[in-house]
Amino acid sequence: MKSMQEKDIRPESLMNLKIPALKHDIRYLRKKKTQFIKINCPACGLSTCEHWSKKAGFNYEKCLNCRTIFMNPRATEGMLQEFYLQSKNYKFWNKHIFPASENVRKEKIFKPRLEKIIQLCKKYKIENGILLEIGAAFGTFCEIAKDSGFFRKIIAVEPTPSLAYSCRARGIDTIESTVENLKIDKNSVDIIINFEVIEHLFNPLKFITQSVDFLKRDGIFICTCPNGEGIGTLVLKEKANYVNHEHLNYFNPFSIEMLLKNCGLSVLEINTPGELDIDNLNNTLKENKTILDKQIFIKHILTNCSDNTKNNFQSFLKQNMLSSHLWIVGIKQ
Repeated sequence: MKSMQEKDIRPESLMNLKIPALKHDIRYLRKKKTQFIKINCPACGLSTCEHWSKKAGFNYEKCLNCRTIFMNPRATEGMLQEFYLQSKNYKFWNKHIFPASENVRKEKIFKPRLEKIIQLCKKYKIENGILLEIGAAFGTFCEIAKDSGFFRKIIAVEPTPSLAYSCRARGIDTIESTVENLKIDKNSVDIIINFEVIEHLFNPLKFITQSVDFLKRDGIFICTCPNGEGIGTLVLKEKANYVNHEHLNYFNPFSIEMLLKNCGLSVLEINTPGELDIDNLNNTLKENKTILDKQIFIKHILTNCSDNTKNNFQSFLKQNMLSSHLWIVGIKQ
């Protein structure tokens, strides 16, 4: 099967059309900046930080203890809930980008994810269990998980109304709620997953701690997020495409482990299985010919090396915790 490229899951024509919606959302948050509040590091809780960068009018700091990068000051929890309810960008994704790219996402992202999660369930002796996805978005993963027949029950939790509607339309048991207001029994779920959620949150520690309450003993918690020490931020810093107004937290393998332990989980696995780092860098270079002028090594790989060399370099990034996509698995004991 042909390897996945960024354009497969983010069609260029649609990404260009969503720019007005994106700008609207950025303006919305900027207008609220006087109400933003300062926080300590979202991973370790310490206040010893240094300025990291600014982007689109938002300030980012880096923790001197665990190296987490985070927006500071930031919108409050209430402001973020209001932001996502009104988000034109999310409505555009739900109406246009997710449907247009669903087949590719299903085959090249969600089916491999499901296979990996089923392997993890078997490895840690969780079979015929209840799976809860928090931040189920368009519902694609829940649908294929349901179709697999491996899980006794699938529950989607999605606070954004348009996305929750999409989940229900697939016949998925859907709760339109944040985790803070989730009305299900504690100690009732075997596996909790959340893909690309915690980077959006005001308080990830609170979110994970509350999520863990719903897990049975020996239940597993799986999350993914951007890697703050992946090649994207190491090379491009704030110019990396995943550094944006929606992403408040950029954990790294060290700090995400610290965070999960602080939430009462024992960490089982951490890895960076990303597939798109080289393609993302290459697309960034196409958009800005001079952006990598001081990154001679990376620019050489992108412009002068064979596809085989690029694939080998992508494998190197994955194997050495340097991909920009971070996975972590924890267990409640």
